[in-house]
Amino acid sequence: MFFLMTTFFTEVRQTLVPRGEVKHGPLPPLLVAMTLVTGLVDAFSYLVLGHVFVANMTGNVVFLAFALAGASGFSILASLVARSAPLSWAP
Repeated sequence: MFFLMTTFFTEVRQTLVPRGEVKHGPLPPLLVAMTLVTGLVDAFSYLVLGHVFVANMTGNVVFLAFALAGASGFSILASLVARSAPLSWAP
């Protein structure tokens, strides 16, 4: 178990702070940073701006997760329809 955790944290460190010549350059740390920022924006908007998600698709995925977890007031069907609606707009 300890070995698995050590390996996990080593991989996380190498992703966030790559050493020397890396295959993807600065992309992985930038993507992690952007993920953290978008998560903070979503959390802020949901908690402070009257329970509204700024990123609509993120909200639909979160509502789907709540519905799948059995939380009251959330619908799996409504979340799936809202999530798949943009697919019908594609040419």
